[in-house]
Amino acid sequence: MQNILLAAGLGTRSGGEKLLLPYKGQALVAHAAQQSLKAGLFTIVVTGFRNEEVELALKEMACPNLVLVHNDNYTQGQGSSTLVGAKALRENEDFFISLADMPLIEAEHYHLLAKKFSSSDALRPIYQGQIGHPVLLRANFKALILAQPIPFTMQGLLQEFHVELCVVDDEAFVRDIDTIHAYAELLIHPRP
Repeated sequence: MQNILLAAGLGTRSGGEKLLLPYKGQALVAHAAQQSLKAGLFTIVVTGFRNEEVELALKEMACPNLVLVHNDNYTQGQGSSTLVGAKALRENEDFFISLADMPLIEAEHYHLLAKKFSSSDALRPIYQGQIGHPVLLRANFKALILAQPIPFTMQGLLQEFHVELCVVDDEAFVRDIDTIHAYAELLIHPRP
């Protein structure tokens, strides 16, 4: 399988810092990419804001399964980054879309969702009523994403399809780091 890892946003609520903050000895974005690779996923990291710093944070893990692509239009939202990432997807292969600011997502979380993926068009985790990430999509979504006008949202696109919800008991699927306060909480209380 493969994974579009979105790492292009402005991160305005964290002062643009969040993806470069240290976590477990590396930048948050590097931790996210490392876990995706550890899960055995062909990983496409979409950069945007502060792309040179993000690329530098990922330099040590360069390998054939890690591809970096840049979204020049990252200010147009996640949809634009998803589209750029979709261009680099391999053909006829299901894929995840994940967010680089969710540090509790590890290889095992990808494996759990992959095992639960059955006959639906897409699969999303749901934790205590909150829908989370990563999202797992059938291979045919590549063409659908590439056909979308910018701006668009995956949430809007998915409304037309059967999305199975996978009930999970791990807040990793919904815990993101949008603010410096959330980052401080992560360091003090990594798990509830």
